[in-house]
Amino acid sequence: MLTSPEKSGQTSIKNWPKQSQPREKLLLSGPSSMNDAELLSIILRTGNQGENSLNLSHRLIQEFGSLSSILTASLKDFEAYKGIGISKWSQLQVIHELVQRSYKEKIKQQSILTSTDLVKSYLIGLIGQREYEVFVCLYLDIHLRLIDAHEIFRGSISETTVHIREIAKECLLRNASNLIIAHNHPSGSLKPSQEDIGLTIVLHEALQLLEVNLLDHCIVTKRGASSFLELKIMPFKGSKH
Repeated sequence: MLTSPEKSGQTSIKNWPKQSQPREKLLLSGPSSMNDAELLSIILRTGNQGENSLNLSHRLIQEFGSLSSILTASLKDFEAYKGIGISKWSQLQVIHELVQRSYKEKIKQQSILTSTDLVKSYLIGLIGQREYEVFVCLYLDIHLRLIDAHEIFRGSISETTVHIREIAKECLLRNASNLIIAHNHPSGSLKPSQEDIGLTIVLHEALQLLEVNLLDHCIVTKRGASSFLELKIMPFKGSKH
């Protein structure tokens, strides 16, 4: 049984058979044939002394837990990893931003109702990795297409009821007929708190006076997102989401 170069102790990828080298594999078989570590190694290009880019990629994925966590990590998070400086970190940041913009473009091209999973993926990438609570609004037109996504504030929900007026103002500025709100739970819990529910009820009632429909409230973590509507926590008038 043949041993892969990666496990045989051969450090330099250049010494591997062509078909085993990540860049050559990309050219021969396309990106869908490659695992996460192989793709990441192409971005990193080089490793460090005694560790090639592929082994470094495997280690990063194992220790950070996911590609998403790597792409949203701060420069300080990489201080313990030799071979990753500001240049490689900057490339990872650019890739993450391009992915987010791609999601946003796709969401804008269709009704939110047909892209729930896409919206969740967008929100996870947008705020799921934050170490502090962030509250965002997705402003939608009358056809439920995305107008804009906007970070309203940072801080715990219990401190944010004063921002309801600001949310209402932003809806009017964007001529939004519908709204989806979302915030992250750095704790990793997808269960809404009583503060989450309380704020949602107050905001829902306030927006009704402006004829703006609050369609949903999503709770976002590093690994997933939950929806008030899917959880059937409370009814949202005017919503078929």
